[in-house]
Amino acid sequence: MQPLRMLILAAALIASGPAHSAEERPMVSPEAVSAAQDLFAVTFERAGVQLNAQAVEHTWPGVEKALRARNPNLDAATLDGLKDDFERIRLAKMQAVMKDAHLIYARHLSPAEMREIAAFYRSPTGTKMLQAVPAVMAEIFALVLPAMPTIVSDTHEDFLRLARERGHIK
Repeated sequence: MQPLRMLILAAALIASGPAHSAEERPMVSPEAVSAAQDLFAVTFERAGVQLNAQAVEHTWPGVEKALRARNPNLDAATLDGLKDDFERIRLAKMQAVMKDAHLIYARHLSPAEMREIAAFYRSPTGTKMLQAVPAVMAEIFALVLPAMPTIVSDTHEDFLRLARERGHIK
């Protein structure tokens, strides 16, 4: 991922809300935790695995190039096996990072809401939605990310102009 894209994504994540320390996190019921684990399993096991595969497809050419630079004699079958290993390792790392992510659902949704959402995602339409989300998000990011520097710059200019017009700054 390009540094600008990483910065924009990080800024969006930070701006979306503060992270809570363990002491600040609202307590959730065992029922909410159970429903959240189920919902997260449905969403991550479907969309997360697909997103991981897409990320590997995006990054693999660079990894393969680096491997070939170190060993030009690697054959296609070996590279295919290494790519599978790379995808498996990356998915395991993502799963480890997200081991408590289900608690985010539990803090924002009721157990009944989570069960209803999980049921939707298990339906044919919900399954199709989970399959479509990675491609939809990739297309949205492809549309939005290139425009972000201009949006940021224009927003700052327009805001400063407004603040000057209102006499808040010189």
